[in-house]
Amino acid sequence: MTADPVRILTGFDDLSPLRKQLLFAGLFLVAVLMSTMIPTLSISNAASVVAGVALVAVATVLACIFGRPSLLRFATIVPALDFIAAGLLRHGTGESHSIFSSLALLPVLWFAVMSGRRYVLYAVLGTVVAIMMPFALGAQTVDNPNELARGMINTLIFALAALTVNELATRARQYLNTARIEAATASEELSRAAQIQRFLLPKEAALLAGYETAGACIPSKAVGGDFFDWYPIEGGLGFTLGDVMGKGAGAGMIAATTRAVIRSARNSEDPVKAMVMTSDCLATELSQAAAFATLFHARLRATDGRVVFSDAGHGLSLLVRSTGTWGRLTSHEQPVGLMPDATWTSREITLAPGDMIVSFSDGVLDLYDGTLSAIAEVAELARNADSAQDLVDAIHRLATGHTNPDDVTVLAVRRSELSNAVPRGRDAGRRAMSSVSTD
Repeated sequence: MTADPVRILTGFDDLSPLRKQLLFAGLFLVAVLMSTMIPTLSISNAASVVAGVALVAVATVLACIFGRPSLLRFATIVPALDFIAAGLLRHGTGESHSIFSSLALLPVLWFAVMSGRRYVLYAVLGTVVAIMMPFALGAQTVDNPNELARGMINTLIFALAALTVNELATRARQYLNTARIEAATASEELSRAAQIQRFLLPKEAALLAGYETAGACIPSKAVGGDFFDWYPIEGGLGFTLGDVMGKGAGAGMIAATTRAVIRSARNSEDPVKAMVMTSDCLATELSQAAAFATLFHARLRATDGRVVFSDAGHGLSLLVRSTGTWGRLTSHEQPVGLMPDATWTSREITLAPGDMIVSFSDGVLDLYDGTLSAIAEVAELARNADSAQDLVDAIHRLATGHTNPDDVTVLAVRRSELSNAVPRGRDAGRRAMSSVSTD
């Protein structure tokens, strides 16, 4: 069954009693006007037509009243009255010569789309009333020898239509119930995946004397392809920011795998080892997924602030000095998983007291104009931040409150300032705004 019949059938059933009744009332009035204005049509019994109009008016008022949730169970009275009104109209517009027998189809549909076979019986009984009403009001079979047979055929056709519609409506409900269950299950699974992904992110700042760490990850969907991580290594700290191609659950699973592989290389002093292992994983175990990721991975030695890092196609990391100068830790190497024979190199910088490394995903650029010129805006936030957490909080505030087209992730690692460090702040940064090359 396609979605269109499902929407039509369930949509009609979901209409309020008043809206259903207005459809019938409108067609009924059109029929009356046609009978008075078209010469080939006629009104044979004005009293029946007037009674039919009055009954439709009463049914419309009742439809408005029964539309209240507490009274909705009485709404079936309305189509029952419509059957009688259709019979009155048929009697008043020529009986066997009336062209308005099909008007009973609307109350037939009203009953037929309801849940339960008994409503098919109600539709059939209503059709019998509408078809046989002229005989109840005095019509004679002598004048209409074929009218009784024609009425039985019409009733049979309407009964088959009601049975078919009822069956389709039943299947439509089953289809929608199944779809709702599947959607709820998928939503629950996504929520669980998002919860697990949050569990994989660091929950507290790294316990490394003399250093601050802070990070945030705001997925654009329930599950994202970005991640940040830090963990203790011998004599210092390892930290990573990754951005997996794509969004959603698939990217989130690859991000979790990438994080685990990088952590497995924690005992290697060269960060390139983590890149190679991750690339091997993406190129073999996950080759069918055609996945790749940009990564910034670094190892910090606590005693002197030495940082050895490798950048796999990420290029969105900054070294912000305590003096206010800053430089971009650019990348000229391939993302992991993109080319099986790609190689990476490690580079080295030193964090002086007050210096900070900031790495972020391209979703942060989208918080501004989406271009690389927004890097300067991030650097400005970093220069004026009092701590690593202060910077992360500032970016988090920018990202919350509206829909982000991409995951927003930021990681900051800062060496605490000494008492004799150069004063930081906006003015100091402006005096030394020239960017420092770190290539």
